[in-house]
Amino acid sequence: MQSARPVLIVEDDPGVSAMINAALTRDGWQTVTAKTLAEGRARLRDDQPCIAVVDLGLPDGNGIAFVREASGQGRLGIIVVSGRGDAMDRVIGLEVGADDYLAKPFSPREMVARVRALSRRLEPQVPTAEAPAAAELDTRQAWRFGSVNLEPARHRLVDAEGAETRLTGGEARLLSLLLTQQENLADRETISERVLGRRLLPEQRGVDQLASNLRQKLHEASAGRITLAAVRGRGYRLVW
Repeated sequence: MQSARPVLIVEDDPGVSAMINAALTRDGWQTVTAKTLAEGRARLRDDQPCIAVVDLGLPDGNGIAFVREASGQGRLGIIVVSGRGDAMDRVIGLEVGADDYLAKPFSPREMVARVRALSRRLEPQVPTAEAPAAAELDTRQAWRFGSVNLEPARHRLVDAEGAETRLTGGEARLLSLLLTQQENLADRETISERVLGRRLLPEQRGVDQLASNLRQKLHEASAGRITLAAVRGRGYRLVW
């Protein structure tokens, strides 16, 4: 059964975009399209897609920027496509949070197969008492730690002077999770399941990119006094 949420196609080549759109539509998927990073960001915000197919070569910038921003969105799968066929594109795409990679030219059937496979991987897991689904994280409670307040429902950090730092939904959920954990530490598997709502896969770097983005915002909001530390063999710890 196909997702009720659409597949977002971020591709500036009208022929390639039309080919992907037609193939997915025939397979029963809803689609929305964008020709630029700016349009892609708007569609991501307004249409809440389940999967984004992102070309790296876009007229207003590199698609890697879009992948990096989008990878922290809960239950969003990302397939990167590139016309250069460069192995480094694949490595970088996966490192910043993409789930899959296709080099151009590719067949419509291959794109449909990749979208189907990724959709199955993104299916939410049955929650347990120890690991509830991402949607069950309590984001209503405000937290104070170090010199800042976290308001997860409003997706923001507020410092002692009232200045705010905006967070994505994934960043707010990750902070909420860490603040409820013993030693403020969570392993990558738990973060993937409870924050991103997906199983952690070997090549998947969405957790690490999310942690990196959040680390930068914590540094800015606290003048360097709060950080998110990687703990080798364990996961990530909030430190202040």
